[in-house]
Amino acid sequence: MDVVFTIVSRNYAAQAATLMASLAVAEPGVRRVVAATDGPIHFADPGIEVLDASTLVPDFAAMCAWYDALELNTAVKPHVFRALLARPETAAAVYLDPDIYVYRPLAEVREALARAPLALTPHLTRPLKGEANPSDHVILTSGAYNLGFMAARDEPQITALLDWWADKLRFDCRVDFAAGLFTDQKWMDLAPGFVSDLALLRTPALNLAYWNLEGRTLERGGQGWRVDGEPLGFFHFSGFDPEHPDLLSKHQDRIRIAPGSALAALCADYGAALLANGHVQARATPYGHNTFPSGRTVTAEQRRRMLKAARAGEDFGGGLTDRAEAWLDAPAGASRQPTAAPDGPWLAGSDELALHLITAWPAPAPAALLAARHDLRARFNGDAEGLKAWLIGPEALAGRFDPRFLGEPVTADMALRAARYAFGDARDPDLAAYGLAGRAGWSPAARPALDGPVARLAGLTPFPQVFLRIWEGRTDLQRMFPLTPLRSRFGFLRWLIGGGLAEHGIDAADLPAAVTGHPAWRLARLSARPALPLPRRPRGQGGCDLLRVVETWTPGGDPGLVYEAATGRFRTADGQAAAAPAQAGRVRFETHPGLIPADAVALLAQGVTWRAAEQA
Repeated sequence: MDVVFTIVSRNYAAQAATLMASLAVAEPGVRRVVAATDGPIHFADPGIEVLDASTLVPDFAAMCAWYDALELNTAVKPHVFRALLARPETAAAVYLDPDIYVYRPLAEVREALARAPLALTPHLTRPLKGEANPSDHVILTSGAYNLGFMAARDEPQITALLDWWADKLRFDCRVDFAAGLFTDQKWMDLAPGFVSDLALLRTPALNLAYWNLEGRTLERGGQGWRVDGEPLGFFHFSGFDPEHPDLLSKHQDRIRIAPGSALAALCADYGAALLANGHVQARATPYGHNTFPSGRTVTAEQRRRMLKAARAGEDFGGGLTDRAEAWLDAPAGASRQPTAAPDGPWLAGSDELALHLITAWPAPAPAALLAARHDLRARFNGDAEGLKAWLIGPEALAGRFDPRFLGEPVTADMALRAARYAFGDARDPDLAAYGLAGRAGWSPAARPALDGPVARLAGLTPFPQVFLRIWEGRTDLQRMFPLTPLRSRFGFLRWLIGGGLAEHGIDAADLPAAVTGHPAWRLARLSARPALPLPRRPRGQGGCDLLRVVETWTPGGDPGLVYEAATGRFRTADGQAAAAPAQAGRVRFETHPGLIPADAVALLAQGVTWRAAEQA
């Protein structure tokens, strides 16, 4: 092997630096390469070559839109293999995950590549017992081989394998167990049939990790680390957090670290190396492909929508672009074909219009959107309750409708239906509606009744019904965080703050004050890295003299801020993305007269107020 490489986002720079430092000692003769996927990384070690992954992948920018960090970092793997093996000086290349540490020369890998063009390590060499996580079934869904390690020679059959793999990973490098996919890894189950020979490295000394450590003996003696009597080659610290070295991995509950054990010492040493290499600083680096140019965070649902559309041939102009955000903001399948608009003071000041929308009966705002949108008329013809649920769900979340203008209270059935419209059927409907309520601007009374404390669990830790519902719906959480011990409940709070609530569409800012003001919650926030705020109904900020409302932006026209009604986005006069203003002196509606009511409702929904309005 001539080169060993890894692939990282900037927040994993410390892991990459630690891996490369271990290789410098164990394998001083190999070239060490880091492929960076979300911006430049600068290492103190001049011997580390850094590649820009965006220069190696033809569809890289687009893949940044429809893949999250884990998916993107694994999707580029065959491309980096191809680039390195194409170099004249490279006869063989080895990939290692960044959270691996190498303890000695990798003689077995060299021997494997001498007899076969491809070398892999199996996840398991014997069955896992009991129901702890991971189980045999979990491994089955993840793939037969752990792709934290892969070695390959420069041969035509390997080039063909990499070409096939890269093609599959363009759209199907997803974490999608229902579709039988787990990033790049699951595809490699087919590789043994595509090459003339495969070296299967079954020794526990290579790729030792939480999934294959059970029943093995780890010890450290005068000759270094050994496992089952063999010198340890490399350990895979998948899911390890150096700030909590007593937990081997966040992905499992099978292996416990006994205080004073050899495993405790191994993890402590690795954790210290990560911290010395700047883990705290690197971990705080935001993911570089997590926002649109406007600064808005891209959601998992949006990524899947873009992937589906891209597979069908949709072009977003190169990834997380202004154009992609506008496409997402436009109502799916919407067509603005106005009919006769309802009567009302649509050209009045915002205060007068808002009062009319709240007090008039029947409610004018739903009728305004229905009159403007052919897609709503076609979908909800004769289904008034469905229209209301759609308006307080997807339309409110996108900033095109204010639930205050519904004209009636949000019922429980309406709330659950709105959540299904907004998020599909994959989530617990009550949890989905609970999260939607805060993000879409429902009144507090409309939120599902999950705020009440769980008497047997509250007290020293805040524990409302919403937390219990999340815990009861996940067997992995039940194993990792049994709720009886106080320490375990505190750990569950940290998991919720660090992303658990966001996974269920709930923003921590929408929790009751009895929870967020509790000392245990505040302490948990200090010891956990809070998840980014979830996208929610937009609100205006700042002001402008003139706000022009147009169907789609075109160059020219009067100076001033522009509201592009077809996409629901604000632009500067020269077409650049802009934030919604909190106040406008004048609003000029340059859209079709039958669309003015819907456009006025959308402006109010985004928190825009104005003193006067006119029709162009």
